[in-house]
Amino acid sequence: MLKLTSVERRELVCLSNWKQLDRLIGKYLLIGAIAVIVIMNYKNILQLLEYIWIVAKPLVIGACIAYVLNILMNLFERYLYPNAESKLANATRRPVAILLALIVIVAVISFVLYLIIPQIISVIQEIIKVLPMIGQSIEYLIHESEKLWPFLDDYVNLDSLNVEAITRRILNFLNGLTSNVIGTTVSTVSSVLSFVINIFLSLIFALYILLGKERFGQQFRRLSQAYLPVKGHNLLMYVLQIFDQSFHSFITGEVIEAFILGAMVAIGMFIFRFPYAAMIGALTGVTALIPIVGAYLSGAVGFVLIAVQNPLQGLLFIVFIVVVQQIEGNLIYPRVVGDSIGLPGIWVLAAVTVGGGLWGIPGMLMGVPLSSAVYRLIRNDVALREEVKHQADEDRNHRFHEA
Repeated sequence: MLKLTSVERRELVCLSNWKQLDRLIGKYLLIGAIAVIVIMNYKNILQLLEYIWIVAKPLVIGACIAYVLNILMNLFERYLYPNAESKLANATRRPVAILLALIVIVAVISFVLYLIIPQIISVIQEIIKVLPMIGQSIEYLIHESEKLWPFLDDYVNLDSLNVEAITRRILNFLNGLTSNVIGTTVSTVSSVLSFVINIFLSLIFALYILLGKERFGQQFRRLSQAYLPVKGHNLLMYVLQIFDQSFHSFITGEVIEAFILGAMVAIGMFIFRFPYAAMIGALTGVTALIPIVGAYLSGAVGFVLIAVQNPLQGLLFIVFIVVVQQIEGNLIYPRVVGDSIGLPGIWVLAAVTVGGGLWGIPGMLMGVPLSSAVYRLIRNDVALREEVKHQADEDRNHRFHEA
């Protein structure tokens, strides 16, 4: 065996240290070069990302649809002839469960639209009937107030209004619009057609995911194990599990909470004899899927619908919806949704605010479960570090006492 002198060993150590330093410098130089390239070409990179998003949007939407349908599909699969041993039963269990999940979602959406659309049409018709009366009332008030505010009658001289001139202006405006009718129609048809195609592709992709989710999951795990170290693979699986638990708990909790809130609003409106009870209750249940602000949106719509018929009753409805929202926010939501996602109320509000500011309503929906997952990851990491530190302190104290 070749023996090295102390000088040779020292030279080898220095050479190894220089090689490590060279690799470290090279790594940071590479990172810096990439950062400079990204900064100098950020516009092109943003355009590329936007193009990738446009192309991949149906796939992303399909994955989201598959995730939501998977919750209902798993529920139906547990009760669809679970003890059957025939190959036919096992082969048809998944497709039947998917079909039932789709039927449930379509039925709920159709029921809500059936309640909402006729009422909105009737309210619009009522507003059209009331508008002439409102105009006459405003004209009467202006003329009656001439003695107190005479400048109003000079500023708004209704008698001097030329109906023919106004009509001529309206016709000229409409004639100007006809020049853009063809372009607007083509653009609208193109947008609608693109939307329908994207939804169709998303639904097909979602069905493929649901039919082969076990195979896709196994392929993903094999790729992760092949290209990541063991520690990285375990960390990735752990993070994905936390995100899955957060989104699953959030979706189920939100649906239950929305149903409870919609039922509370509908029953309360029936008791207090507010109009449009079923319609506003259903609308509240749907908008309650948007955390925190959803119920207030339906409350604003309900106020407008009721105030058209009776302004005083509209104000009473605002009081009613605020009381219901307080009961729901302080008693129901923390127990049904808050406990399930494990996120404090202040962080729920922050997640909704930031998510809504960045991505609108989708951001409000995604912000809470994302924040919940990140909160749980940080909480678990802090608890683990505290436990390791506590164990190290105990070992140190134990060695000190033994010494």
